[in-house]
Amino acid sequence: MKIQNYLVGIGLALGVLLTSCEQDNEKPIYAGTTMGVTFGFNSQSVDFPSEGYEGFDVEVIRAQSGEAVTIPLSAVMLDAAGNSSPVPATIQVPSSVSFEADEKVSSFHVSVGDIESGVTYQLAVTMANEEYAPIDNISTKVISIYRDYTYTSIGTGEVRSSFFAMDAAGTPYVGDVEIQKADQITWYKVISPYEEGYDLILQVAEDGTSVTVPQQVIYSSYGQYGALSVAGEGELENGIITVTLEFTVSAGTFGTYQETYVLPEATAAE
Repeated sequence: MKIQNYLVGIGLALGVLLTSCEQDNEKPIYAGTTMGVTFGFNSQSVDFPSEGYEGFDVEVIRAQSGEAVTIPLSAVMLDAAGNSSPVPATIQVPSSVSFEADEKVSSFHVSVGDIESGVTYQLAVTMANEEYAPIDNISTKVISIYRDYTYTSIGTGEVRSSFFAMDAAGTPYVGDVEIQKADQITWYKVISPYEEGYDLILQVAEDGTSVTVPQQVIYSSYGQYGALSVAGEGELENGIITVTLEFTVSAGTFGTYQETYVLPEATAAE
């Protein structure tokens, strides 16, 4: 599971709530009379694999921690227009979050069941923390929840790579690979085409021809440059996916290369 928190990290949030240094004069920024209970950030993104997930935690912070307190929670789902609806039974949000005495960081657990694959759910959780909130309060957090598609193996295909050429003349590397297809959509997953454990997703559009390769890591450490990523587009024709991919590392780009992925149906016909 990958959890990406946007805006500020919890350490920064605590620092903003608690202390500030102005030249040689250090003093508390937070001088309110409440506990200063707030979310550290107003959004969060949670990506689940197709199987083997259960839920995630949401953190809450406060500035003054001398007393124990319990804060009520409420939750709704949001659509693209911002309209709200009840939370489905497959997503369970607790009714409250609690702090023990002297505890500045707490959390509550959101349980996630059999949600639909390939759909992004927008969950808005609100704390009834008016009595305890700081001036710069974040009382509502919107959490994007996504479950990956499920994939089924369709057989052995082939990868033909010009980036990983066999010689100076540019002879493509050719190798057999397992290829899987999403059960819900025409997306293909090439299993470990360049390094074990790093799969490649090929997204075929509704026209059945256009192919998009979203940016993704395909090699953990390419020489001294670190992780190697690709992104690009191309087309599917007669069971052969040909894409132009840009190969990049943190230091920059190696340029674009043509990569070919032959689906099992086309491999059998050759």
